[in-house]
Amino acid sequence: MTVKYRKLLIYIAILVLVLSALISGCSLLGGKQEKVPTIEMIVDNPLPIKRIDEYVVIPVADLKEIAPDFSPNAFIITQAIGNEEIPHQLDDMDNDGEGDEIAMLMNMEPSERKQIVIRYAPDGRAVNLGYDRRTRAAVHSEYEGIGWESELIAYRIHPDHRNSISIFGKQEPALSLDKFAASVADKGYNHLETWGVNVLNGGESFGCGGFGLWYRDKLIKPDDKVARYTRIVADGPIRSVVQVIYDKWRVGDQTLRVTATYSIFAGQRWTRSEIKIEGADNPTKIAVGLIKSDAGELTRDEENGLFYTWGTQSHRDKPDDLGMAVIYPIESFDSFHEDDKSGAHLAVLNPGADNEIAYWFLAAWSSGDMGVKKEKEFDDMVSSVARKLRHPLPVTIMPSKSPQTEGTPRESK
Repeated sequence: MTVKYRKLLIYIAILVLVLSALISGCSLLGGKQEKVPTIEMIVDNPLPIKRIDEYVVIPVADLKEIAPDFSPNAFIITQAIGNEEIPHQLDDMDNDGEGDEIAMLMNMEPSERKQIVIRYAPDGRAVNLGYDRRTRAAVHSEYEGIGWESELIAYRIHPDHRNSISIFGKQEPALSLDKFAASVADKGYNHLETWGVNVLNGGESFGCGGFGLWYRDKLIKPDDKVARYTRIVADGPIRSVVQVIYDKWRVGDQTLRVTATYSIFAGQRWTRSEIKIEGADNPTKIAVGLIKSDAGELTRDEENGLFYTWGTQSHRDKPDDLGMAVIYPIESFDSFHEDDKSGAHLAVLNPGADNEIAYWFLAAWSSGDMGVKKEKEFDDMVSSVARKLRHPLPVTIMPSKSPQTEGTPRESK
C-alpha cells in the first residue's frame, strides 16, 4: 500500500464526520457553518544543527487544556505551510485504556521554527494511520525476554536476577526481532545473518544500560524472591515502549515496587530508561552500568554526563568492535564505581523527590554499511546524541481561537 493511498484512507475516515476538513477548511456535516477544529503549535530547534527524525511527545492533557473537545481518536498533524503530514502515533502510557501521549517525528533545519496544525473530529472514531513501521516491541521465549528495536539497533532485557540488557546488532536498516527469535531457535545466538546477529549477551553483568538499586554503598539487584511482570506499552511505527515491573524488591528493611520503562524512537539508536520507585521512605539511589571488558576501553565525561566503552568487546565467536554508552542527568550524578562483583562500570544517580529518574543508553556495532567503524566516530555520535537529548524540541501550543477557550500560549511539557 502506497503512502498516498494510506493518506487518502485517513482523510476519508475523518471526512465521515467533517466535510472538506483537512484541506479546504471548512464546515461540518449537516450544513452547520462552523470552523473545522484545529490546534496550532510552534516547534523550535534550539540548536544550530540539522536534526533528522527528532522526537516530540505531546501529552493529550495539554491539548485538552487548550481545546477541551479535542478527540485523540480522529486527528492528523500537518505542517502549516504545505500541509505535509507529520508521522505520529497515539500511545496509552498509563494502561488505563485511553491514549494519553502523542509521539511524532520531525526534521528540523538549524535553529528552525515550524508551525504545525492538528485537525481533529471531536466525535471521531479511531483511525489507523498506517505509517511505515520503523520500531517494534515483542516478547519471544527464544531469546529469554522482552525486546524492543528501531531499524538501527535492537535490545532485549533479561528481567530476572541479572537485570541485564543485551544487544542485537544490524548490518542493514530493518526490523528484525522476529527474525532474531527464529534464528536463535534454529541456529543459536552467534549465527550471522544479513540483517544482523547477537553482539552482546549481558550475562550476570548489566550489559548495556541495565540498572540496580544502590544502598549503603552496595549494589542491590532483584533476587529470585522479586516478582517480575513485563508488558508492551506501545508497539508502533514511531515509538515502541516496553515495561518491567519488579514487585517486593527488598532494600534494607523496605519492600519496594520498581517500574522500569524503556522507549525507543524510529531512526535512533538510543533508549530512554525511566525508573520509578514506590514504597521508599526516602529517595533511593540507582546504579546504571555497562559491562566491563578488557577489550573495551572506558571513557568518562562527567561534565557532559556520560560514559562509554569502545573496542573489540562484542560477544561473537570472533569479537569485533562495539561501542556502548550511558547518558545521564548531570545534576543527578552521585559517584562512579568499578564493581568487580557484577563486572560493571557503574554510575550512581540520585532520583528526584518523587523517586523517579530517567537516563539513556545506546550501542553501535561496527559491521555493515551503517556500522560505526572507529572510536572517534562513536565518540562524536555519543556527544551529538547527548547534546540533542539535553536540548529537545520545545513545543508551544497556541491559544484556541474559539471564544470559549481563548488564552495564552502554552509550552507542552
